[in-house]
Amino acid sequence: MAIDGRALISGAGIAGLTLAICLKEYGDDPVVVERSPALPDEGYMMDFYGSGWDVAQRMGLTGKLRTLRYPIDKLQFVNSDGKPYTSVPISRIKRALDGKYVYVRRPDLVRILYERAEALGVEFRFGTEIADLREQDTHVDVAFEDRSEGEFALVFGADGVHSGVRRLMFGDESQFARFLGAYVAAFHIEDHDLPVGRFAQIHEEPNRVAFYYPLGERKLDATFVFRLDEVDVPPEQQLSFVQRAFKGAGWIGEALLSSCKESAPLYFDTLTQIAIPRWSRGRVTLLGDACGCLTLLAGQGSHMAMAGAYILAQELQRYDGNHAAAFASYEAMMKPAIAERQEDAAAFAKVFIPTTQSKPWLRRLVIGTAFNPLVLPFAFKAFGARSVLEDDEV
Repeated sequence: MAIDGRALISGAGIAGLTLAICLKEYGDDPVVVERSPALPDEGYMMDFYGSGWDVAQRMGLTGKLRTLRYPIDKLQFVNSDGKPYTSVPISRIKRALDGKYVYVRRPDLVRILYERAEALGVEFRFGTEIADLREQDTHVDVAFEDRSEGEFALVFGADGVHSGVRRLMFGDESQFARFLGAYVAAFHIEDHDLPVGRFAQIHEEPNRVAFYYPLGERKLDATFVFRLDEVDVPPEQQLSFVQRAFKGAGWIGEALLSSCKESAPLYFDTLTQIAIPRWSRGRVTLLGDACGCLTLLAGQGSHMAMAGAYILAQELQRYDGNHAAAFASYEAMMKPAIAERQEDAAAFAKVFIPTTQSKPWLRRLVIGTAFNPLVLPFAFKAFGARSVLEDDEV
């Protein structure tokens, strides 16, 4: 045990759950507060490897990750008729990453982490959030939205890109937000008759890209990324907003969105990064998307959230609960890696979604080259396959 007293973690997402597990295994006593009434079930399919894989391996969770069996044999880039112009066996991707790779839905990873945390006896409080923080010499007084109060030795803000802890400690989100010029919407379809088969498919058109992932014979995850100016979209208008953005889309995009008339997107947000000068203040620190959101274009948000949580817990042990030294060391280790990946993602955002000036033949050539068996291992290294824990012997 390194923390003298109870620790409060805001957010039962990937970063918060990873930190809770690590602290509990070190003998500390974390409490996780989550504003949703249950585990967040929104999210999208992810490629899981690199830093995230290394943390999961050290936590003994890679076995559970490998048991996830999605009916995906190939990754295909398809044209407006669904004809593939690049087809990549998933086995090729796994070989390029020495077998340390799985497809995982974000809610599945959250569930796996939650089950481990619950088995360890981590305390959870669902359906409320932090309303106020008042730091004292030896603790932080916390007031919650449900009007309850508590006293905690340390507080960790792992509450995502729209972090309430960050707002309370550092100010309005607008100071730290970097909009990348696009939106993302993710849907989970329980019953469909779309011709997807056993292929993860990507279809791109000027200013929009769609991803389709089969989960079962009639189950499907779909993610839509599209370029538009930043506007305020109320929750009740999100579905129609996405439908308008994909009006006339090729392959199955428009048809799928039309079938979602009675439901709203499970996940909807701008592609926005968070870049904040400092991550900690006194007995409060941030982790995950709350301090270093990369956006899904980086392909490493969950990886870095897990790595940051793991390193933060490790540094608290290394400095025997000296939170000021531990927070400073954690930030010094993680912040340069986050900043580098943010810059890479911002640059990638400019070319990831085609424009009306893009040359399809050139994009297809680049895609085909990147997934060539000889090139693919190097492409993954350039896209974050090297773990931030690679040189860590702990």
